[in-house]
Amino acid sequence: MAKPRINAGFRRETEARLRRIARVAEVFVDGDAFKAFPRNPEQNAGDEYSVHDDKFITVKQQLFKLKRVEVGDIGVVTWRRFGDGEADQCLPVDNHPLKATKGNHPISKAMAEAFAGGTAVQELEWRGCPLLSVCAPIRDSLDDVVGVVEIFASLIPEQLKVDALDY
Repeated sequence: MAKPRINAGFRRETEARLRRIARVAEVFVDGDAFKAFPRNPEQNAGDEYSVHDDKFITVKQQLFKLKRVEVGDIGVVTWRRFGDGEADQCLPVDNHPLKATKGNHPISKAMAEAFAGGTAVQELEWRGCPLLSVCAPIRDSLDDVVGVVEIFASLIPEQLKVDALDY
């Protein structure tokens, strides 16, 4: 199968839109609540997080609002550092192309930059469709990075929906 052709202008527009949303996420997502919701390995729901915890619900509501900042099909996930060089997906609002199975996965270069306090762009592929992803830090009230929010969108929008709410 031939690789889809990506329109350069659409790619630039998509990157600019994702960067704007990621910047809003940096300010909007409550890092203190994010770092405080408990992981509960005995409970096999919500990626093994206690989904009835008030802090979990608060952050999940913020992520759903974040998806409405700008018009367009986007996906949102958050990550916590877990172990050496691995991340654990938290609050899976949407399916993520790198998250095929439960558990941890290696920290990508863009995620590493976000865990270090920066914002980074990466290209991914999901179901044969190219995606663009922007990773940004989630900070607590002391300005420490406690997680990463990743905003992603298809670069061939008519080919793939990434927003789980649009299905």
